[in-house]
Amino acid sequence: MSPASRTAAEPEVAALLAEIAAGAAERERLDESPFDQVAAVARAGLGALSLPVDEGGRGASVREVLAFVVDLAEADPIVAHVLRTHYSQVLGFLRNPDPDVRRRWVDEIRAGKVFGNAISETGPSAAGGHEFDTRLDDVDGRLVLNGTKYYSTGTLYADWISVAARVDGDRVATVMVPADRAGVDVVDDWDGMGQGRTGTGTTRFTDVAVEPADVLGSRPRLEARPPGDVAFLQLYLHALVAGILRSVATDAAGVVRSRSRTFEHAAAPQAVDDPILQETVGRLSATAWVAESAVLTAADAIDAVMEAWAKGEPTEDLLLAASLAHVSVKVHLDRVGLEAATALFDVGGASASSRARNLDRHWRNIRTLTLHNPASYKAAAIGRHLISGAPLPTNGYF
Repeated sequence: MSPASRTAAEPEVAALLAEIAAGAAERERLDESPFDQVAAVARAGLGALSLPVDEGGRGASVREVLAFVVDLAEADPIVAHVLRTHYSQVLGFLRNPDPDVRRRWVDEIRAGKVFGNAISETGPSAAGGHEFDTRLDDVDGRLVLNGTKYYSTGTLYADWISVAARVDGDRVATVMVPADRAGVDVVDDWDGMGQGRTGTGTTRFTDVAVEPADVLGSRPRLEARPPGDVAFLQLYLHALVAGILRSVATDAAGVVRSRSRTFEHAAAPQAVDDPILQETVGRLSATAWVAESAVLTAADAIDAVMEAWAKGEPTEDLLLAASLAHVSVKVHLDRVGLEAATALFDVGGASASSRARNLDRHWRNIRTLTLHNPASYKAAAIGRHLISGAPLPTNGYF
């Protein structure tokens, strides 16, 4: 299997990951939310990976952050998914050009605060569009937030919520709201078949008071998001899949070792000596290794965008390369990931489907992650670009 990330190799972090992993399958089977585990990750300073070393972090690149996410997803993909918006928000704060604003939020990150999201809305507008009904209005000299958001992954566990809201007619602002502020209602109503306790529910804002300092600025509604944001958020999902695939390979080997009998017509009298089962486990391990390698290679492309942006250099060609990289990872991983999670059952008999083993969680989790946006549309976009030079989509779902 792939070596652990530099962060996961630290003894204290390795011990924490092992502790999280020990109860992950049972928590998922019992439908329990990992509040303690998310808090433990934050307490350990692991939410501050991207902060420069002299500001209390580890100075981690995008590649290093996602390498740790793979490790965390192997331990528990629910915990890792909860922190998706958090890690993206941290990168955004580090890019903020206002030193006072940057300092304020870096202090919050260093203090172990967790950031969630309230971006997506339902309704007639296409997913990935620029329409928002949530509004931030000036009411008698006070800023007031009203609206309803869906798919608010991580917000159930968050200290701060990042909200997209309409302001001044045709602009969109990013508004930071404390999760415990009056008028904020976080509803734990996500009922997906996989990634079940990620807090991906509804968040309502009813006359929520907003401090002017908590508005991080606004942009024209149709303006593209900052360099690397979308690529990072999309590639993060594939890092989760890569971590789950590690667990698939590990569990497959464990199932073979645990078998006390096999079929009379099997290739060997003992399951552990059966070359057919050995090949299956070997292929699952190879799939996990290639998945992780692809994610980290695409992360390098995002790092190149971030570095160019920091230097004030052109990023258009680099953004295209990063987009092609993370989209290509998805198009491939969506298929081979599900195939691997299904093949896991081929190394066991009917007992492998036991609810006590809960091996089906890997397939359910990967299937749910792949549904975030269809790989077919992304493959078609790659094809159009290669054939005719058509630009790739630039919305938040691509």
